[in-house]
Amino acid sequence: MKRPEKICLSCKHFHLVDERAGKCRLDKGKIDKNDYPVRQHQETCRQWLDGGQQFYIRIGWIKSRKEKAQP
Repeated sequence: MKRPEKICLSCKHFHLVDERAGKCRLDKGKIDKNDYPVRQHQETCRQWLDGGQQFYIRIGWIKSRKEKAQP
């Protein structure tokens, strides 16, 4: 099986907000949850951690949201 790229969408710390962006929860517990930095799906950082199946779950969620948005 092909491993996902080291992008935010496949990172353990990433939390999806919408179809285009999400928040990096690397500093969870250290900063207020409203202050998490917003990241695009394709961004990357040195703190990347493999999220395993989360990548495929997130891709499915994004596809589902896009299909519901189209009439």
